[in-house]
Amino acid sequence: MSKRDEIKKIWTECFKDPREYVEMFFDQVYRDDEAMMLTDQSGTPVSSLLLQNYRMSFHGEEPSVSYIAGAATRRSKRGQGYMSRLMVDALRESARRGDMLCSLIPADEALFFFYRRYGFSTVFYTKEQRFTAFHSFQVKGEYHHVDNEMSDEVWCAFDRFQHKRRCYVLHSRRDFYNILADLKSDGGDFVVMAKDDEDKGSEIVSMAWARREGDLLLVTDVMGEDSDARLAALRQLRGLNGDTPVLLYGHPDDSMGGRLMPRGMGRFVNVGKALSIIAKADPKFRSRIKVSDDLLPEYNSHTFVVENGCCEIDDDYTGQLDLDVKIDVFADIVFSSSAIGAIVRFPSVRPMISLMLD
Repeated sequence: MSKRDEIKKIWTECFKDPREYVEMFFDQVYRDDEAMMLTDQSGTPVSSLLLQNYRMSFHGEEPSVSYIAGAATRRSKRGQGYMSRLMVDALRESARRGDMLCSLIPADEALFFFYRRYGFSTVFYTKEQRFTAFHSFQVKGEYHHVDNEMSDEVWCAFDRFQHKRRCYVLHSRRDFYNILADLKSDGGDFVVMAKDDEDKGSEIVSMAWARREGDLLLVTDVMGEDSDARLAALRQLRGLNGDTPVLLYGHPDDSMGGRLMPRGMGRFVNVGKALSIIAKADPKFRSRIKVSDDLLPEYNSHTFVVENGCCEIDDDYTGQLDLDVKIDVFADIVFSSSAIGAIVRFPSVRPMISLMLD
């Protein structure tokens, strides 16, 4: 069997995904160069994951980040340490290829505790907003639906919207079309809204993704130029789905209210790269930070001196430290709200992850 077929076999055994989704994923999303696999003593593949390549908007730059998908071990081989070995291998590979961060979305609540063993911290949140069947999503402007979702115009609008987010795991054009294929396999809805302008003509101003989850319509994301445009996309979804109650996974900083709920985890594999970007974005930021990392000490277990727009390693530094933290706590600080960051005098920013094929 090929590497692809072996991993597909493990995937099919471990996950309950519909056949249509599995075929779509391995035909359109899977890449051999992102796949990692372990075998047992007999040479039989028993554990696998995908270490996918992404970029992330982060303090004005777009460093490479990785995303772990499809982490699984065959049932008969669980509890023997295969996934633990594979996770460490994946983190080392992510660091080796120059990523700043490794990210993932746990499949269930118990796995949040499992991944903390490897230095992951819960840094990605979503603002859960619920709307009853009686909520009509009233808007002030006039909008119309755009039918050709595969057009260049729709992709360009999506790319414009995602880059409006200060700290977001970005999707390539290939990712964007895979997201639509995933949604189609789920029988979901993708809506695109436009608004007529006397000077610009018709311009796309918002879009939203949704699928049925039992008695709810789960809106996995909504993007747009402003709150009214985003409401127009939600109103369009309402029209397609009748009086179904809506659960929206909103931006964690959304002012519309809702509950802040854990969504995903992140783990720095290159602290120096993160601090260099932050220093460049804020030349006035000055700090002495010592980080401890048991799994990747050669990359992250250092004292970092940040000043004058630069970050340097100075392990001989013996002065007063502003922070002395483990790798998971470092992520908690970097990705806190700006209000929490102000308490420890760090330019924190809340990140967002959405539309992953989880």
